[in-house]
Amino acid sequence: MRERLGAEKIKVLYQGKSELTILILTHNYIRFRGDHAGHFLHVLATSLVQSGHKVLVLAPHQQGLKRVEIMDGVVVHRFRYAPAVREKLAYIGNMHELVAASWSNKILFICFLVSFFVKALSLSIRGRIDLVSAQWWIPGGLIGYLLSLFRGKPLIITSHGTDIRLLEKSHFSRKLAGPVFERARYVTTVSGFLKEKLIRNTGVAREKVKVIPMPATPDTFAPTPLPTGAVKHILCVARFTPQKGLDYFLKACRTLKDRGVGFRAKIVGEGPLKESLQEEIVKLHLEESVFLVDIVPQKELNQLYAESYLCVLPSIEEGFGLVLVEAQLCRRPVVGTRSGGITDIIRDGESGLLVPPRDHEGLAQAMERVLTDKQLAESLAGGGYRSALARFSPHAVLQKYLEVLR
Repeated sequence: MRERLGAEKIKVLYQGKSELTILILTHNYIRFRGDHAGHFLHVLATSLVQSGHKVLVLAPHQQGLKRVEIMDGVVVHRFRYAPAVREKLAYIGNMHELVAASWSNKILFICFLVSFFVKALSLSIRGRIDLVSAQWWIPGGLIGYLLSLFRGKPLIITSHGTDIRLLEKSHFSRKLAGPVFERARYVTTVSGFLKEKLIRNTGVAREKVKVIPMPATPDTFAPTPLPTGAVKHILCVARFTPQKGLDYFLKACRTLKDRGVGFRAKIVGEGPLKESLQEEIVKLHLEESVFLVDIVPQKELNQLYAESYLCVLPSIEEGFGLVLVEAQLCRRPVVGTRSGGITDIIRDGESGLLVPPRDHEGLAQAMERVLTDKQLAESLAGGGYRSALARFSPHAVLQKYLEVLR
């Protein structure tokens, strides 16, 4: 009821105005109920629908998916860019690496962009859209830029982190991104850290960039009391990539073992470092304490949060860190690094603990504090829960997004 009432309040702001038809362009969106890929975008899209707007989403096709379907009031279109067995560029979080890896993937990416634009142009005409919301400046923002030029529709671009890191690595990317950001009416980033990096790398006007985090879902992640078992469980939800700092997490777990702290840890995710992480677990003799778990649907992830006593995100550089917000909504104490957007989520000592990145000793010390001090754990859990509800619920994020739309 809280979310519906929030939407009604916001609709008052639009009295005398017709609803907007918004086209969201993205290469990452949920493919099925409980999917992790782009789940935060689906939460935002459904919130916009509940506030009275019509939302169309255009995302890539993948084998086994429908070309068009309605999900919670959001009309999802998926564009074909290759035979189904070759449509593998999207949804796994490493599109940039795949494109850079081979000429065949570069050609496939060109087909991807052409198909993306043709379908977006068709939808903009048939759907009579009022606004283009492009997620990530590439590929979505690039398509949104072309669409805005052809159709004269206002463009909002949201950067999530990986696209901004691309700007830092490539002069060509910065040249390509310049006109895209210049065309945008507004640019949003999911953290203050990313806002500063974006301004530094593109020169986009500061007043044009708004910080709007992606929403978490209180209805999915429910608070429960901390477990009382003798062995406390640590949960780390992260992609198996160098950016997430999981090698430092494993070293911290080894330090906990050496100090005689009893625990079990699960690392839930997917990615290219899975084999090397498993080898490191064996090397550190953590086979009976640390386990890699394949990514699971949202409802099952909620159960993993419920079983855990502590949640950790040891990223070296993190655009935002939504999994920490999810853990806070489950009323779990969290430990994160002073890295990027994590500092927007955790207020050290109030809603979690912060440690320097790449510091496994500091990470181990923070983890030990939470595992061995129940009063501290309860205090951090309560502070994090209140913070997450107030700042990162769909209602709170929607209000910020609607301010930009106005």
